[in-house]
Amino acid sequence: MPAGPLEGQVVLVTGATGGLGRSVVKRLLDSGASVAAAYRDEARYRDLVELVGEAKNALSGFKADVTSEEDVQGLVEAVVRRHGRIDAILNLVGAYRGGSEIAATAVDDWDFLIRTNLRSAFLCCRAVLPVMAKAGRGRIVSVAARPAVESRGRAKSGAYAVSKAGVIVLTQAIAEETRRSGITATCIVPATIDTPRNRAEITGGDPSKWAPPDDVAAVIVFLISDAAAVTSGAVIPVYGKS
Repeated sequence: MPAGPLEGQVVLVTGATGGLGRSVVKRLLDSGASVAAAYRDEARYRDLVELVGEAKNALSGFKADVTSEEDVQGLVEAVVRRHGRIDAILNLVGAYRGGSEIAATAVDDWDFLIRTNLRSAFLCCRAVLPVMAKAGRGRIVSVAARPAVESRGRAKSGAYAVSKAGVIVLTQAIAEETRRSGITATCIVPATIDTPRNRAEITGGDPSKWAPPDDVAAVIVFLISDAAAVTSGAVIPVYGKS
């Protein structure tokens, strides 16, 4: 059997047990990568292990809260101790809260979205960059959202849009700072991804227009492959048919 495009690579995935994360982990394993999965819920991680079946030997789990500076530093150190390096990190952790105009947005909701969507990506990027710089190579992929780049959808989702816009600026700043280092930073911009949770929570939507998570995973795997080595700072829409 020929080697996969990520054969021998070590990929750290946050949000590995989520709807997108599960598809990404499977795609990574199928591509030959060793996956370090960051998770918070033990039961969901066990479900992930069961999902990947025989590929579980290339999957390792690390319990961490990626909004915690201490946890993130410990996570990165633990992955390096186990695998010797981190070739790529996928910042898939994210959350949505909406329904209120800015004037009525609770401070707790604002802080939650900034912490979950932006702080987590910042902490993880900051922690892995020295590891990648030492190796002279690395791939960073984060997840923004359509309201971060289009005004449509921002009404009553302002806090969410701001947090995801921050992810884009973070990505572009890292890309500029690392452009001579062998490190690339990119982000994908989904509209709605066709996950079980979104089907349950989004009433009146049309899942036939949503992006399948396996297809989004394929884009992410391409971005961390050698084929995308010349691509950094890119903000890539993955809208499906919506």
